[in-house]
Amino acid sequence: MQEKIESLLSEDPDRSYSKEEILNLLSTNNEDEEIIERILAEMEVLSSLKVEKSNIYSSCRGGTVYFKWNNT
Repeated sequence: MQEKIESLLSEDPDRSYSKEEILNLLSTNNEDEEIIERILAEMEVLSSLKVEKSNIYSSCRGGTVYFKWNNT
């Protein structure tokens, strides 16, 4: 599932996707939704720590978390 998320983000690296958009695009049932939410939470934490180079950049605007492919 992480590969699907990364593929979605890398297809249009200039676009940011909200957590809800990613869930709507990739989940087909409650189990998928739970897995995607867990993976996005892990990606968000890794992005904020900046300890490890990540291909995913996350930001929060207006209480909504957005994910974007990191081009740098």
